[in-house]
Amino acid sequence: MGGAIGGTLLTPIPWKLADDSAIWTQNWSWRPSPERGEITETTGTCLLCPGGCGIQARLVNGHRAIYVKGNPDHAVSRGGLCPVGAAGLQYLYAPYRITQPLKQTGKRGDPQGFQPIAWNEALKIVADKLAAVRKKGLPHTVACITGQDRSSVTDLWKQFFAAYGSPNLYTMPRHSDSTRLAVALATGYDADLGFHLEKATYVLNFGAPLLEGWAAPVRIQQIFSRWQTEQPGLPKTELVHVESRCSLTASKADRWIACKPGTEAALALGIAHVLIREKLYDAAFVSEKVFGFEDWTDAAGALRKGFKALVLAKYSPKDVAAVTGVDAQVIQELARELARQKNAVVLWGQSSDTPNNLYHDLAFLALNALIGALSDKAMVSLVPSQPWQALPEPAMDLEAFKGLGQKPLGQPTSVPKTKVRPNTLHAFLNALANGEEYPIELLFVHEANPAYGLSENTLAVQALQKAGMVVSFASYLDETAAYADLILPNHNAFERLDDVIGLPGAPFAFYAVATPILKPHYDTKSTGDVVLGLAKTLGGTVAQSLPWKNYEEVLKLRAAKIAEGATGLLVDATFDPASVEPGVSLRANFKKAADVWKKLTAGSCWVEAPQALDACTTPSGRFELACQGLLASVSTNAGDELFMAHYKPLPPSGNAGELPLLLTTYRSLSLAPGYVPNAPFMNKLLPDDLLLKQDVFVEVHPETARKLGLRHKAKAVLKTPLGEAPVRVRVAPTVPADVVALPEGLGHTAYDEYVQGKGVNANSLVEVHLDPVTGLGTVWATRAQLRLA
Repeated sequence: MGGAIGGTLLTPIPWKLADDSAIWTQNWSWRPSPERGEITETTGTCLLCPGGCGIQARLVNGHRAIYVKGNPDHAVSRGGLCPVGAAGLQYLYAPYRITQPLKQTGKRGDPQGFQPIAWNEALKIVADKLAAVRKKGLPHTVACITGQDRSSVTDLWKQFFAAYGSPNLYTMPRHSDSTRLAVALATGYDADLGFHLEKATYVLNFGAPLLEGWAAPVRIQQIFSRWQTEQPGLPKTELVHVESRCSLTASKADRWIACKPGTEAALALGIAHVLIREKLYDAAFVSEKVFGFEDWTDAAGALRKGFKALVLAKYSPKDVAAVTGVDAQVIQELARELARQKNAVVLWGQSSDTPNNLYHDLAFLALNALIGALSDKAMVSLVPSQPWQALPEPAMDLEAFKGLGQKPLGQPTSVPKTKVRPNTLHAFLNALANGEEYPIELLFVHEANPAYGLSENTLAVQALQKAGMVVSFASYLDETAAYADLILPNHNAFERLDDVIGLPGAPFAFYAVATPILKPHYDTKSTGDVVLGLAKTLGGTVAQSLPWKNYEEVLKLRAAKIAEGATGLLVDATFDPASVEPGVSLRANFKKAADVWKKLTAGSCWVEAPQALDACTTPSGRFELACQGLLASVSTNAGDELFMAHYKPLPPSGNAGELPLLLTTYRSLSLAPGYVPNAPFMNKLLPDDLLLKQDVFVEVHPETARKLGLRHKAKAVLKTPLGEAPVRVRVAPTVPADVVALPEGLGHTAYDEYVQGKGVNANSLVEVHLDPVTGLGTVWATRAQLRLA
């Protein structure tokens, strides 16, 4: 073997391959070729995903970035970086960057119809439209969709819309949309869930793609690495993963439990049945802190069955086995393992980052309550999205009060009455597309690409065509920007001053400032500055509500609030998340706002302990397994289970005879399914059995392939109620029989030749169901047909 390797190295073959690779990259006309000069490094924070990783950029002569790597001094990422962040400079120099304001002069949706326009002219068009709509007394007909839900720009949008008078502000869908509602109903708080994974000894994970980019990807990868490393005196963390497909996370888990798609909540309730029947649950926590475990009386005096009676009656291991395909003996084993562990925690999620069925979120939350994960052990805690008041209360005139009094377009009238307003984007788009209730005169789209990235994305395209005027703040000419009338381009993520508020899934409050590593290359503007400028132009109470000179002043206000609160720590890589205890405030290591700002802009992060669940603000003052907040949302004659967690699948549409399979989608760490597309370098990482030239592979079980007469690599057509697309077949036992698995993140029709036309956009084929309780658009499986091409 050594002789063969040596002989190969002495031939020109590997050197020729390396040379060909270098020549291939040089074929890109946009590839930057910096002049020779001084090499320097600067630090920043990555904004390309919710992970907020620290980065270091290498510059030539201070104005050309040539390399990005992780910052080893960052408190959370500690030198790590995901593939999107590592390829980030390709978005900075990409030919599909929008370099100046553009106005559509042709037909809406035609990328060739855009013509350059000066900033002052473009902003005047928008300001005049805003003023005219408000003068007509129709402020509620202005709407916004933003993809930045963890930035202070979102707070500016909220402030602007409150002062202007519109309830139609939406973010792109996230799993947290449903979990925050579940938390609000069960605890009374508007907070995210923080999972203390650093301390966990046993993790029961229902579908969350931990190793495919879930939550803050680098943090999760590093925690997983810690779980796999033997540490003296510490037990090894056991990961049990529940999912229908053998994903990367499933293959790396200590145990994979294969269940039927979409039945994870039923399995959780089956485990709860065993815990209750065998008295393995945390009885002290349940008796002292939980309402609705036993039978209860509602506000009208009617006696209701409690969670205990419901679970014991309907979710025996035998019954759950019939639903999930998981053996009854395995269900009992899982319950007993979970009960034995000192620091056990239950995670859940879906491959697509979309809201869940509310009752299913409540089921996973209830399972954590039964094992005491919400008790003093605090394996699960509540983390407010920001530990300060968002911005000062807006000044509101009569027009603002009248506009905000209108029902958000499309929102169901019976949504739960909680502190969390449901993010009913799908319902909004459906109403807009179908011309229901009232029109939308002006639609803003900020750092979002719903025409590609929204499940059932054709709905977004139809809605964009119905809106009166569409104004995009896109950095790239993506699928949604193509439908804009005006594009006011935002700075690239590496060119702008911004911030990161909170890390998904982290058990501590978090704040970081992202400083630009370079000055803007083109004639672009910070969206935060544009929003402030529009408010100033409108004048009156809108201007009073947004009085800051520029976006930097807003971020400095954050630093001032942190200094004023005098709690939390400014931390670096020495920070140990396991040392944070819920409810035990961290002693501040700063005094002045100027010091806080200086350290934040130098790469430090601010962290604070999460909230302890010692008292709830629910009607009972306890954690509610029977959610009294649902009393106003369901009929008084409704069954007892409608107040509690239960398994409630929403049946897919279509004829099972014509569409006999179920389509599920999955994530890969090498595919970017969000706002930015896959960079060319990332596409070169994709294996040939995922993407072969322009063809994407779907995974099919051997038994299903034999039944359908399909061979490995065969060309086929995948059909769902939403349409059909060409695919190739990968025959593998990674999916159950009669299930087809399709990767997310491909199938773009915009950008450039290195991005568009590769594979299929999974969002164009998956079906969305509106949760009847919350109005959220949920996704789990879609009926499908697969046939030879």
